[in-house]
Parts: sequence; structure tokens; C-alpha cells
Amino acid sequence: MKKILLLLATVLLIGFNNSTNAQACSFGNLGVKVNSTSPGTIPGTCVINFDFYFDIDHNGGGKYFYIHIWPTSLHPAFNYAKPPTTSLISGGNGALDNSLTSFGYYHFQSNLSPVTSYLPDPTNVPQFQTGYTLTEIQGTPDRYTAHNLVITLPQGCNISQSLSADAWESQSDHSQTVACFSANQKFYLNDPIITGGLLFCQVPRTYKFDISTLSATAKTVNYEVRIDDGDGIYNAVKDTMIIKSGTGSITSSTPYQSGIQSYLPYSNTKPYSDKSLWVIVLKNGTDIPNDVYSLITNSCAPLPVSLYSFSASRAKMEVNLKWTTASENNNKGFYIERITDNQAWQQIAFVATKADLGNSSNDLNYSFTDLNATNGLSQYRLRQVDIDQRFTLSDTRIVKGLDQLFSINVFPNPSHNGEIILVMDKADQAADIKLIDMSGKIVAEWNHFTGNRLQIHAVSSGVYVLNVWIEGEKMPQILKVIVTK
Repeated sequence: MKKILLLLATVLLIGFNNSTNAQACSFGNLGVKVNSTSPGTIPGTCVINFDFYFDIDHNGGGKYFYIHIWPTSLHPAFNYAKPPTTSLISGGNGALDNSLTSFGYYHFQSNLSPVTSYLPDPTNVPQFQTGYTLTEIQGTPDRYTAHNLVITLPQGCNISQSLSADAWESQSDHSQTVACFSANQKFYLNDPIITGGLLFCQVPRTYKFDISTLSATAKTVNYEVRIDDGDGIYNAVKDTMIIKSGTGSITSSTPYQSGIQSYLPYSNTKPYSDKSLWVIVLKNGTDIPNDVYSLITNSCAPLPVSLYSFSASRAKMEVNLKWTTASENNNKGFYIERITDNQAWQQIAFVATKADLGNSSNDLNYSFTDLNATNGLSQYRLRQVDIDQRFTLSDTRIVKGLDQLFSINVFPNPSHNGEIILVMDKADQAADIKLIDMSGKIVAEWNHFTGNRLQIHAVSSGVYVLNVWIEGEKMPQILKVIVTK
């Protein structure tokens, strides 16, 4: 489970070697999520409860891991020839005298648990953390989250304060020797700040958030909004569904305000509509040295119908619609809606629920055949309606018209390596092709493309739309593409 020590030139946080046997640990990719902030009992201080995210790559013999935090201005630049201690212990080196807090955990084979005291100096370390919990996501490196740490900043909550963290590892049973360490990793707890996050429950769901800073000097913030995978812990590897990304400039007097944002098609599609959202302010290597996370909690009642699948296919002058629900709750049935030739959506039929009294926990299969002699593209969707008249819209399905002699396919979909191949079964017509992200930004485009096969490289994780307009056609063909890395 443990990994061989990695020494990467690209490690974000620097480990320092010294003349002892201690080596460099990889400790980095810091992130913070502030849970609460309040003035301290000592005037002019600030108490913050937070979750601390970090990566550690360590060797297979590691047992004890400790992290110490100081105000950056008081960081001791300790050389880790031995474990850091306060000067209050006999023979102490004083490295921890000005520290704000420390925490440690035991991790050997399958055992992972916070330790209740700091073994090299059991009684004197300032604010040693004992009430927190720890989770691990294994990888290269391992990703840790320390939940509900409490730290008292030496200045008020309205002052931006730089902090520095050291991490070190011991292989000895009583943590009396240092196997490796990494020092002076800077981060901020209270700047920038994500506030005002709300998720609105009407369908389709919408959300909003604000980003502010304590600095009068302008900061450029780059942010992402992602759908949580359901565990309430941010993980860039698992929480890959980016529904929004953007950039803003903020000062202490001009915060960034997102306004109310839509995130179709996820905001009315289970299971995504029932999940919380993460807002992430990304580190920039200058005035924002660490990621900042905030969870927009989804406390809405779950959408009543879980649509497992929905397809539409043409057979000459008929379009066959098929869909399956995995569960239903209070369901009345489904209105079938169609749009042709850029006209408005029209209701063309209603299919009643098969569930007893609108409730079911089993798969239920539905079908409908539409007489459709349209020469251009047609689009179909389902409007699921509850007994109390609330409704949910499905994703859209597109079918060719009678005079469209070509087909378009994209694979692999989803793509797990950022490579997409578009294959078009057409004659000699040229095509205008656009790859569009969920914010409406054109990521790449090809004008007057004449081939039958287009390979797209290095596409970032996210959800995209491929807009393919064949020369001479009345409407483009639209394909949704998902990329996960």
C-alpha cells in the first residue's frame, strides 16, 4: 500500500536534505476548506475550524507522520537533524516554540489513525490536535484530508495571514528519529474566501457563490465548479465533472459574484441533480499558494424518477423511442416532446407511468413510436411529470431526417485519455466542426473539413458538445462527449 519514495522535480513543495540520514519527503498540493470562523477569546485573534487537504508520498517503512504550522514570519527553518520540540522540554531545540498547531497520525500497513500526543515532546507542543478525523485516498501520491482542525491565528479574522507548514516522517516506534521531511510549505486559511454558496431546489437546479479577499490589491482568481461524487470530500481524481470554470478579479471592496448559474443537463438529471457542488479557487503560484474549497450542500428533495436510459432511432418514416426508469416516486407519466427545423418544442404524446400508484423500485421499460417524415434533424426529450405536477426534463436525443444519408459517430465516449475520434459517413460534403465546453466556449474548431475521420487530441476532463454542420444541411448534428482523465 505504501509507495517507494518519489523525488520529483515537479513536486510543488520543497523538501530539504541535510547532513543527517533524513531524506526529502514529498508533501504538497495543499488545500483548505474553512468550516467556521470566530473571534478568539484573546482579543485580536481568530479561531478557524477547517479541513486540511494534502498529498504525501512516502516510503514503505513509514509509521508516524507529523505536520507543524507556524506564521510564515516565525517559521524556524529547522534542519530536522532530530525531531522538532519546544524549549520547555529538557534538551529541547525550541523549533516549536512559535508554532500555532501540530497534528500527527500513525500509518502502517492497513492502520491509519490520528495520534493523541506528540511523542517527542508530549506535554508542551502548542495546540496539539486530538479531536480531528483523517481520511485517505490512495494513489501516487496518497491524498489525505484532516477534518475539523482548529487553529487560532495570532491576528484578527479580517487580516490576511500567511502560514507555513512542515511535514516529517519517522520509522521508529517512539518517533525519536527523522526518516524524511519537507519544510516551509506556505498557505493561507482566510484569503481568498468563498461565501454565499447556495443551491436552489427548483428544477432545473441553479446555484450561486461569491469569492472575496481581504487584500486591497487586486487578485486574479481562477475557479472551477464540480459535482461531488457523493462522499462530501473533494478529490480531483473522483470529482471530475466540471460544470463551470472561470476567472475573476477581486479586491477587498469588489468581490466576485457568480450570479445565479444553470448547469444543464445535470441540474435536472439524476443522480447529478441530487448531489452537492464543489467550488474550487485554484492556486496560482503567486498570491494564492494553495487551493481553496467550499461545498455547496444539496439539501433538496431528490428528484422523483431515476431515468436509467433513453434512446431514439429512425426506421424509415418512424422514430422509435425507448426509455427505462430505475426507480419512480410519485410519478404521473411522461410527455414526449419533439422539435424539428429549429421550431419550438411541441408535446406529441403522453405515456402514463407503469408504476403502481406512481411508485416503483424496479426497472420499468417504456416505448413510443412517432410517425416522422421530416427531412431534417429531429430532437426528442421526455418531460417527466409528478402527480403534484412538478416536472423534470430528460437529455435530448437527435435523429436524422429522411434525406440525411450520412451518419456521425464519436468514440471512445466517454474518453478516459483525452483522445476523441469523430467518424462521418458522408459523401464529398465539407463540414464545419466545433468542440464546445459547457460554458459555451469554443475549445477547438475546424472549418470546411473534408475528411471522413477527425482525431482530436489532448482534450481536458469535462463535458463537451460536438457541433457538426454538413455542407448543404439545414441543421447541425450535435453530439455530447464526456472526457475523464
